[in-house]
Amino acid sequence: MKQRGFTLIELMIVVAIIGILTAVVMPSYRNYVLESQREDTMTKLLQVVQLQERFYLNNAQYATNMTNLNYDVDPLGQWVITYNGINTYGVRIGLCDNAAIYPDGPPATECFNVIATPISGDADEDAFLGLLAVDSRGRKVWDFNKTVIRDWSGNDLADARCPECITARTTY
Repeated sequence: MKQRGFTLIELMIVVAIIGILTAVVMPSYRNYVLESQREDTMTKLLQVVQLQERFYLNNAQYATNMTNLNYDVDPLGQWVITYNGINTYGVRIGLCDNAAIYPDGPPATECFNVIATPISGDADEDAFLGLLAVDSRGRKVWDFNKTVIRDWSGNDLADARCPECITARTTY
C-alpha cells in the first residue's frame, strides 16, 4: 500500500525556505513602510506651510505655534503624527531664529519654519526617520540618520544649510 503525505525532512525544507524568504523580505518591507511614513509626513508639513500662508494673509503675521493653526497639540506644544497607533513625529512651527543662512537676510519675523522631529522611544527607527524641516523660503531638508543633511530629493547638503537640524540632534 502506498502512503500519501510529506516526510519530516520535506516539511523541514519548506519551513527553512519560508524562513529564509521572510528574513530577506522583512527588512525591505520595513524600509518601505518607513519611507512611506516619511513621504506622508512631508506632505503634512507642506499642508502646514499652506495654512501658515493663509494665516499670514488673514493676520499680517505668521502663527508662532500649532494651536494658532487649529491643530491639537500635546503638553510639549507639538502636533503628534501617529502611524499605526505609534507616535512617530512631533511637529512644531516657529519663526526663523537664524536669518543669516539666507543671502538676502530677511527679518526673522518674515520667515517661519516647520520642523518634524522623531519621537524617541515610540518610533521604531528614530535614526532612520530623521528630522524633517521646511520653511517659508522654500528650504526642504531631511537630517538623514543624524549624519547627513539632505534635501527632499536626496541630495546631500552642507550642515550650515540646516542649523536647527544640528541643534535638534540631541533631542531624538
